[in-house]
Amino acid sequence: MHRKDYILIAEALHKAYVVNSGMNMSQKLNGVGEAAGFIADALEAENPRFDHAHFLAVVRGEKDLNSRPARRQS
Repeated sequence: MHRKDYILIAEALHKAYVVNSGMNMSQKLNGVGEAAGFIADALEAENPRFDHAHFLAVVRGEKDLNSRPARRQS
C-alpha cells in the first residue's frame, strides 16, 4: 500500500467518527474507534513502519489528514 491509501482509509474513518459525534466518547470508541484500531493493527502487520498511534490520531481529528508522523529514532 501507499501513503495515499492510508490517507484514504483514515479520511473515511474520520468522516464516520465525525458523523457519530453526537455519541459519547465510549460509544465512539466501541464503534468507529474500535474498527479503526483493528484496521491500524492490520496495516501495521503489513508495514512495520506504519505509525499506529499517528493513524488513530488522524481518525480522531487530533492531527491533520495530511500530517506526517515523527521520524523514529534508530
